[in-house]
Amino acid sequence: MMEPCNGIETKRLLQWCVDQAEENCMMRLVISPSPRQIELPGNYQLTFGQGTVLKEGKDAIIFAYGPVMLYEVLLAAELLEEKGYSLKVVNMPWLNRVNVEWLEETVGDTDKVFAVDNHFPYGGFGTAFSEVMLNSKELKTKKFNKFAIEGFPACGTPQETLQYHRLDGECLANRILPK
Repeated sequence: MMEPCNGIETKRLLQWCVDQAEENCMMRLVISPSPRQIELPGNYQLTFGQGTVLKEGKDAIIFAYGPVMLYEVLLAAELLEEKGYSLKVVNMPWLNRVNVEWLEETVGDTDKVFAVDNHFPYGGFGTAFSEVMLNSKELKTKKFNKFAIEGFPACGTPQETLQYHRLDGECLANRILPK
């Protein structure tokens, strides 16, 4: 299961599904455009089960996917940076496949790990991450928190819904910042 962040990644994921996938594929596409174009690094390579760092940081790391959630996470990172908190942002288009070696290397010495999901807290992206982390000797001692849609999904504009579920950039920044 995949959710690309932009047109380039959509094209590469579709090509991967047709030419390389050995099992069924499902790709989720966003209905409306993100308020910001998600830019991938110039050396971007699509690798099964791995993501791409969009912004470096040292205090914590956050994994997200798709143009809407990545926009909110990048906004949160910018708001946190204004407060002296450095958040590493990783685009992870694979929603249910995580390469453990890549994850261990990407997390590195960072003690705080977050995952953002536009899904319910169980059975989605955050669950896949938590299972990999719990089964890794190097990652199971890290502080892990997943942000997802709690309760019944709210109705409204995308921004109203994200804010209601505390998944907009400002709310994410407040939830991440140590008290």
